[in-house]
Amino acid sequence: FQDSDGGILAGELITVGGFCSGGLPEDNQQKPGRYPRGFLNQGWALNLARPAGGWRPITPFPGAPRQGLSAAHVGGALFFWGGFSYTAPFTYDDGWRLSRRDENWQWDALPATPWPIASPALAVVDAIIYLFGGADYDAQQFSTETDRHAKHDRLGARLLQLDTRRLQDGWQELPACPGSPRWVHTMSAVAGKLYVLGGATGNLEQAGTAYGYCTVVDNWSFDPSTKTWTRLRDLAISSGNFPRSTNNVFQDRYILLPGGHQYSYVRDLDGNVRDKYGKASSANPASGLYNNVFVYDIETDRFGTAGTLPIDNNLPMTVVRGDRIYLVGGETGGGVVLGEYYGHHPDLLLQGTLYSP
Repeated sequence: FQDSDGGILAGELITVGGFCSGGLPEDNQQKPGRYPRGFLNQGWALNLARPAGGWRPITPFPGAPRQGLSAAHVGGALFFWGGFSYTAPFTYDDGWRLSRRDENWQWDALPATPWPIASPALAVVDAIIYLFGGADYDAQQFSTETDRHAKHDRLGARLLQLDTRRLQDGWQELPACPGSPRWVHTMSAVAGKLYVLGGATGNLEQAGTAYGYCTVVDNWSFDPSTKTWTRLRDLAISSGNFPRSTNNVFQDRYILLPGGHQYSYVRDLDGNVRDKYGKASSANPASGLYNNVFVYDIETDRFGTAGTLPIDNNLPMTVVRGDRIYLVGGETGGGVVLGEYYGHHPDLLLQGTLYSP
């Protein structure tokens, strides 16, 4: 599956939701029955202290099956919002909290977001969850400049906050980002600030020319104490579709951006459209996807790389814990890892070890 989200609770790696397209012919030849088509409301847990025990199902997600839901970890719970599917209402605003009680997994309803949103990025500072960007979906295309009803301008540039200590107050809107509206981006909390990196526009048409989805390369930080935005360095390579996880930070300094995809065009902050730039790395060039692990250093405002993945992967769920990084599912072009075949929407968990020079 692709496009799930979750985190680590009580020593267990949790993944919830996602989508499987049904598998390419080669996928089903290699692994018959492993690629049933459909959106998921299942959740699974893997005990990281005893991974040989394998994945086990948890209490199913109570909302509609979907992909593109987003998770934040606060205290002893995971908080989920948003997502999309191919049936009405297409995009979702409901929120749910997952916690462990008396050895059982428990779901509780949370305040809905002010508007339905797919693939927003979530990050946490001092028990406050911040939600940034995302897209609306109407069964035809994803939109970031506004929602499908044209009620929320610059949808993909808006920032919300929810204090988990005062859930009854609901979501509050903060100053919108001056940058490009976006989805499939990352937002990470480091040292009390939010860092928004990469992403893509909605389906873009200008002056009668259809550009499709375009990579967004302008990056920003937000200081909750002053409620101000600051522009950062642009992406070194116009490759995006980064994980929206809140858990992709190493040593409180490095933001990890594994895999992704490079759209044919870049939409700049001034609205101009230009060709993509830079060359990303790929294990299988025919996939159209990438196996880079880009790294952003908040102290130097510079980008670098951290090796490559053994398989191209787009939007894998990403969790960093200590010196380990876990990538769950995603979208690949198909390939072999350690002798086993994995398909377009893979039954794959990758574990990596992190270190800094």
